[in-house]
Amino acid sequence: MDRKLLLLSAAVLFGFHLPLQGLSRFEKSTLEKQKMAENAVWPSHEPLQFTQRKGGGAEDWPGRYGRQDSPANLRLLAGLGARYERLHFYKGFGLQFEMPEIRKSMKAAGLMHGLGMKVSLYVGGTMFIETFYRETPEAVNWEQRDQYGRPVPYIVDTQTFRHFACPNEPAYRNYIKRVLDIGIDSVKTDQFFFDNYLLQAEPKSCRCERCMAAFHDFLRKKYPTEEEVRKRFGYPSVDWIKVSEWDTYNRPEDLASIDDPALQEWIAFRCASLADQCGEYYEYIKGRNPHISVGFNLKGLYSQNRIWYNAVYHPLYSGHCDFFCFDIDGMTPGLDPRTGALVGEIRSYKMARRLDFACEDGDPGIELAEQMAFSNQKYVEGFGFHGAGYNHYAQRVFSPLAEFFREYNDRYYTGTDNITDCAVLRSWPSMAYSVGAAWVAATLAEQVLIQHRVLFDIISDEQTARLERYQCVILPGQESLSMEIIDRLAAFARAGGTLVFTGSTADYNQYRQRRTANPLLALMGLERPPAVTTVRSYEKGMLVYIPEIVPALPVTPQGRWALPCEQWVLPSNHGEIYQTLAASLPRGLSLTAGAPLTTAAEMLNRKESRETILHFVNYDQQYRLAPFEARLTPQFKGVVRSVELFSPELDQPQKLEFSLTEGKLAFTVPGMGMYSMIVVSYGSL
Repeated sequence: MDRKLLLLSAAVLFGFHLPLQGLSRFEKSTLEKQKMAENAVWPSHEPLQFTQRKGGGAEDWPGRYGRQDSPANLRLLAGLGARYERLHFYKGFGLQFEMPEIRKSMKAAGLMHGLGMKVSLYVGGTMFIETFYRETPEAVNWEQRDQYGRPVPYIVDTQTFRHFACPNEPAYRNYIKRVLDIGIDSVKTDQFFFDNYLLQAEPKSCRCERCMAAFHDFLRKKYPTEEEVRKRFGYPSVDWIKVSEWDTYNRPEDLASIDDPALQEWIAFRCASLADQCGEYYEYIKGRNPHISVGFNLKGLYSQNRIWYNAVYHPLYSGHCDFFCFDIDGMTPGLDPRTGALVGEIRSYKMARRLDFACEDGDPGIELAEQMAFSNQKYVEGFGFHGAGYNHYAQRVFSPLAEFFREYNDRYYTGTDNITDCAVLRSWPSMAYSVGAAWVAATLAEQVLIQHRVLFDIISDEQTARLERYQCVILPGQESLSMEIIDRLAAFARAGGTLVFTGSTADYNQYRQRRTANPLLALMGLERPPAVTTVRSYEKGMLVYIPEIVPALPVTPQGRWALPCEQWVLPSNHGEIYQTLAASLPRGLSLTAGAPLTTAAEMLNRKESRETILHFVNYDQQYRLAPFEARLTPQFKGVVRSVELFSPELDQPQKLEFSLTEGKLAFTVPGMGMYSMIVVSYGSL
């Protein structure tokens, strides 16, 4: 850690004073706000009854909880710059039971609005059977039921007093709409956040009568003719289909791939059911008040198949979600101390940007730097920007980095779109039907791009209709592809794009049936996969086959993680992959930088101000980065007016010398700590 920041932290921790000379204005502001915040109580989205029933809370929490909604505390938070807070609202105990706490939130919301703060309300997704069923006895019939007819409880700690409601139960959806009406009409909320909206992994999927009837309806709509049903299942009617039942000899955790067509369709049905439930809430809220922001705890994109485990397929939420949060166990952003793996949420941010979601994070350190560099700040009229330095988690952080973020948020972090050379395709059948292999290949391929600072997006099948923004599409181990997707990819290559595919990509069709011949290899004029990296011209474009992405460590799955994050180590052949990719791009790389491979980068354009904004994040916090050269392709017509460095270590931006040679803008990035931002300004046309 930087010595100055170490002293700054110690000053706050031990209460001694540092001379303010030599500190940047962001460091001074940090000291002032950390001192002010000592007496602040940040509102909890959990009602007191929950922490008491769950157990394990702090002894002094009831007293602090009582202060969180007080006028004095809310004024203090506003004085600290808080523009937004999430209040407890509906956890799932039942409206009658929770109404006293809801009334406290009503009062707090009025005070917050008077202070210029936005109000977010928490809506839980489980039913507390000890209280809710007393006031709403019929709710026992809304429960999810597993293959044995047993309820599906919450899975954390010993919270079996919380049961999940069936996503296909209309009465439960209507009850939640009553909850939302109170938030809209009485609290005057600016935002709803839905938690615990996910389905449990097999064998705890819901097999209630509602779901089984809805599943058969789903199949009938998807396969409306007897011919289609016979082709898919071998039967004349979808009514004959039964979903796999699990036992000692047939365990879901033993599956490496999903080959059973009924189980494949069950995965799609579960994802659609959950997305439909959340989409109905979203549309209901927006119908009542389009200025209310709506988010869900979907979590991000990791090396575990949450399509299969939790029925979360993010593209289904496009247009029905303003933001989501991560809230994932099993990973800590930074360099893993055991393996040196670079771990972070970059994949989640990249996926979210293309789906037009914002991500809610902002914990101290690398997490905040990642948010600053990679987050899509989605704007909702009436609410403002999501993912900003003054939203939820980020606004509770008082550090030079956080103060810097808030200072420049509206000017440089909004109205941007990322520059990208490549897209990584995570195709539905490959990712949904592979429990491990496709997730390992995709994760390691993305790791090469992240650490070599290749600008890329992550896309899904739904986004392959428009590939013209990319020079290259990469298919890492995407073993199951439909001919429709392959035809789109072939058209992309014919038009001048580069298609890179690895390993067993396209060996199977969209139903995971092995093909007699690989259609992508056929485009290269090959009958079998070559043993070495092979490049072929294809009309105006190029096809590249890489036999294997070679893991640097043995792949050892842990629980649901096909590749635990400490194994996100650059593959052994990462240099070859990078060089092959760089050489195959029609217009070359838009960015190169001489920083260590532990430094990630993102580059964006801000059209309104004709600026290119470049972010660098140093994941190796043991060392400051030495100065390094960066070269980028100018993004706007006209002369480059200036190149400036912005840093939480500097009071004001620092102008950098630059040169233009062979169509590339070159400059030296000064030595840096965790984060730096470069702003390239262009003259008017």
